[in-house]
Amino acid sequence: MPKSKSRRLDAVGPIATPSFSFGGIMSRMDNEGLNLDTARDVKRFDRWAPTYDRSPLQKLYFEPVHAAMLDLLARELKEAPGFIVDVGCGTGRLLRAASARWPEARLFGVDPAEQMLSVAARLNPCATFQLAPAETLPFSDQTADLAFSSLSFHHWSNQARGVQEIARVLRPGGFFCLADHRFLLSRLFGGKVKSAREIRALMTSAGLAVRMQKGLGIRFVLITLAQK
Repeated sequence: MPKSKSRRLDAVGPIATPSFSFGGIMSRMDNEGLNLDTARDVKRFDRWAPTYDRSPLQKLYFEPVHAAMLDLLARELKEAPGFIVDVGCGTGRLLRAASARWPEARLFGVDPAEQMLSVAARLNPCATFQLAPAETLPFSDQTADLAFSSLSFHHWSNQARGVQEIARVLRPGGFFCLADHRFLLSRLFGGKVKSAREIRALMTSAGLAVRMQKGLGIRFVLITLAQK
């Protein structure tokens, strides 16, 4: 079995706070970036991690969303990305699919759930993973060609700050592909789902130009493609 990567991220820029290695994961968690609701979500995903990839939701829901995102990117990108970041990567399923499309790309996953990343490191030996929230990404400015996030946006503590962080790490011309559910009624129960208009406003405020928004119909998912 190949060993997971545990190399430092010096090549992609300095890390602002101390980091340490466990398995194939570089850990850098800023707990101040998590509010109480997000902290509860993290604990729930840590409990789910051992069986997450065996859930029926993978085939029925997550994989079709991933395929739609990658198909859209394959049509829009003029050249293959060399540096890809998945924000809220979970067990790394989207990164695994991306590696099949762009096998030469350097792959990085970021997530605040340690147990999800432990599974990701085991299943993705060619990727590097970081324990960090979206609001404090551990990369230098203008390093990523492509960032994406699939069905995690409504869990972020501070969505505006997270989008700003992604804009910061994207190189000029880089793309951000965001997919999230759009059950707006979940707001009645404290959900942080955003409408298409609200997502466009967040992207624009962060200095990103929205190129496309696409709904996935019965799956009630909105994909937004933006460019720096």
